[in-house]
Amino acid sequence: MASFGEILSELRKDRGMTQRDLAERLHVSVGTISNYENGAHMPDLEKLTELADLFRVTTDYLLGRAVYNVSPDVFRAAALNGKPTYEVIMQIRSLTEQQQRALDVILDDMQFRADVLRRS
Repeated sequence: MASFGEILSELRKDRGMTQRDLAERLHVSVGTISNYENGAHMPDLEKLTELADLFRVTTDYLLGRAVYNVSPDVFRAAALNGKPTYEVIMQIRSLTEQQQRALDVILDDMQFRADVLRRS
């Protein structure tokens, strides 16, 4: 898994930001950003949270503990009949293994049918 510095550098570059741009946003020196990206220092909790908010990722993602770069807002957003995503996920997790397999088949079938309709 990637290190904090590698992840920070990638997020910064993906958004077309220089180290100077990021330093100005966080009110720190360019050297501090360089130290973060080179693994010489870690940000304190306040700066870590600022970085997560700025890049719209979780702190777990920044720290290399999560594989997916998903904004925390996604989990609060409506996903199904107005239910927030986290609620839908919790419902799916409460299903038996057999029910989860059945749901997976249904979702795959729905996606296949949608793809066919789009092509015609």
